[in-house]
Amino acid sequence: MKIDFKMIVPIVLSLIVFFVLCQFRTVPVSQFWKGYRILYVYTEELSESDILTILEQNGCASVISYGKQRLPVLSTLAPVQIQSDDSYLYRRNDFFTDKLHRALVFYIPDSQGVFLEKSIRQLSAFQGTVAGSDGKSSFPWVAPLLASLFFLLLFYFSRNKVLFSCGAAFFVLFAFCRPLYTVAASVCLFLFSFFLFHKFWRRKDFIKIALNSPYVLLFAFAPLLALFFSSPLLSFFYCISFLGSLSLVFLYHVVEEKKEKSYSFQPVFIRSARMMPVVGHTGIRLLGFLFAFLFALFLLFVFVGNVGGGSERSSMPSLPSPVSKTDAELVSLKDFVAWSWNTVTFPYRKIGENTPSDPKEGEVVSITDYVEENGKIVSVTNPAYIFNSEFKDGVYKSIDRLDYPALEKLMLAQGKNASFGYAKSASVSSSERFGSLMLLILLSLPFAAGLFYILGRKRYGLSV
Repeated sequence: MKIDFKMIVPIVLSLIVFFVLCQFRTVPVSQFWKGYRILYVYTEELSESDILTILEQNGCASVISYGKQRLPVLSTLAPVQIQSDDSYLYRRNDFFTDKLHRALVFYIPDSQGVFLEKSIRQLSAFQGTVAGSDGKSSFPWVAPLLASLFFLLLFYFSRNKVLFSCGAAFFVLFAFCRPLYTVAASVCLFLFSFFLFHKFWRRKDFIKIALNSPYVLLFAFAPLLALFFSSPLLSFFYCISFLGSLSLVFLYHVVEEKKEKSYSFQPVFIRSARMMPVVGHTGIRLLGFLFAFLFALFLLFVFVGNVGGGSERSSMPSLPSPVSKTDAELVSLKDFVAWSWNTVTFPYRKIGENTPSDPKEGEVVSITDYVEENGKIVSVTNPAYIFNSEFKDGVYKSIDRLDYPALEKLMLAQGKNASFGYAKSASVSSSERFGSLMLLILLSLPFAAGLFYILGRKRYGLSV
């Protein structure tokens, strides 16, 4: 069989899509902190300085550690101030140890995380030293495997198995290259959409009927919108997979036409696409299976997630981590802002008022100046500092200007309202935002479509 131009274009497009999906594949990594990897070290003979030296030798610079912390805010009028036992400066030291105060904790920027594993091996080689990190990456097989099982189920019921495989291949690959629950759910929806479409293949008006079918369009394009709100990058890869599927389907069409031209007799379908049921008895049952697969993905996401194995979590100490407000045990940026307020306003307060306290919104610290009015010296009160949003924004900006690896930069990267405590299992860095909500939305689609189909059939006195 000769290869013509019509075959070259879809082949090239298919290869490009295959390369893009494989080149940009990712494996979710369990991670405590946004933008930072965490290193913990149990040691009897290494000092913090020794550990930092090993990290720097392996390319881990800008490490946030206990010994590198300085005064983040300083009053030029009173650079030396007595700190109480519960001062923010003392309490922030808890970020550099585990909950039991046995391990040293360091924070390494994500960009240098690739050098961390070598450092861990070198540190663990010392006698009496154990090192580890939160960046455990293990391929979450369950989501892509469920998508693959649904593909096999549809493949078994498909009338044209080669055509169905061509339309589904790149989406199954997409599920493995981006092994996320929302991606697997989106892939399942598209596979069902293409299953409905492939039943009309080459029948009269099959493209027109398919494009006018709410079932085909709903299950093909609703996942694209859901993925866009979860992650625009995922929606881009969904479009790339769709382009790859179109290329393979077109290639199948070209090959099919070439084969038919060699036949003396060319059969045609008697029933047009308009006479074929879009869903039918098999389709409604498969719609139920689709709902079951999506429901399984939702439950797994909520109760299991993408985190690594239980043995890894059990061996990890309780480490500083962003947590919910109810689990907060460590200081936060709110405490830092309050401490900054007390620090800069210290010179302007009376001796009896120098006890640090939590400032109230709108609180004012004033300066008394003396001016001459009508030949008399009179006192004028001017506000020196006002505790408001402008003051808080100034504190946040001062963090960005710090010229050392400050803990406050780590805290600010998690969000201004983040709370911190201790945790043993890390969340997953996977760009799967609003995962539960997106899965619920995708889960509602087959339920609503199935309900609409059943009620519509019963309305006209037809059996399901």
